Amino acid sequence: MTSWLPLITGSGGALVVLAIWIGMLVAGQLHTDKEFTKLEERADALETENDALRDAIETERRAASDVARAGAVTNQLIAALTGMAAQKKHLPPPDITPEDLGFS
Repeated sequence: MTSWLPLITGSGGALVVLAIWIGMLVAGQLHTDKEFTKLEERADALETENDALRDAIETERRAASDVARAGAVTNQLIAALTGMAAQKKHLPPPDITPEDLGFS
């Protein structure tokens, strides 16, 4: 097995190093600053988008909880009104005239 050291340090060493560098760049082992900056910008954009998505999900959960609580209160009010109506069912209806309701 031959060593790479004589090729790199010999007369054509710069060409060998350049060929290795280009080969690594093409194979995806090396990345330019432009590629790295682009990946950083994309990561930042994804992080911002992820934060916005988490905020939206939290807002949706709070809204759903509020709706569920409002539904529970509505059910309690309906049950209370039904109970009151059942207790007063045996009383005669009050004498209400159209004038009492504001229809004159």
